[in-house]
Amino acid sequence: MSHVDLSFPVRGQTIPRDHGYALYGALSRVVPELHGAGWLAVHGIGAKLLGPETLTLHPTGTLRVRIPLDRIGTVLPLAGKIVEIAGRPLVIGVPSVLPLQPAPVLDARLVVIKLTGGLKHEGLPFAPSDFVTRFQAEASRQLAQLGIANELRILGRSSIKVGGRRVIGCAVQVAGLTDEHSILLQVRGIGGKRTMGCGVFRPARSSRA
Repeated sequence: MSHVDLSFPVRGQTIPRDHGYALYGALSRVVPELHGAGWLAVHGIGAKLLGPETLTLHPTGTLRVRIPLDRIGTVLPLAGKIVEIAGRPLVIGVPSVLPLQPAPVLDARLVVIKLTGGLKHEGLPFAPSDFVTRFQAEASRQLAQLGIANELRILGRSSIKVGGRRVIGCAVQVAGLTDEHSILLQVRGIGGKRTMGCGVFRPARSSRA
């Protein structure tokens, strides 16, 4: 076991629906070592949709970060802190350590991948089907680099706002994984911006105990 999820209980009222960028910034202000940390992946905070752009926190809501075992001490100072997510306070509690669990089917809420040549061709934007085709090809190539040949299924398009710029990606699912490949994909992920909740794989709901 090289990596774990550290699960911090959180208390607050609401957070933005698109909170990955703001959350990472808030955590980095508390623990500066998290800024630019290639070893860190941050899950999006699960919450109930309150409005088009707002989530309301569950009483049992959690902030989960995926880290190497030897980085637990780096992240622990988050416990007991109050951070602001786009001006909304969030109280972070004392975490639990959760081992990664293998599952044959993994989902990622959002994967973002920089496509070679951008999203335009001869001055015209690609049709959505063109984007999905190119995205799936590049995502499958990254899986193959990990030695994972399973087909990746696109669950839908999504996006994240990063520093005022909208970045487009897709929700994805990978099925038929061996235990070894399942853990590997959870540890390594695919795509970029894992510190902002992108490319972070978890067992699909149907696979969870």
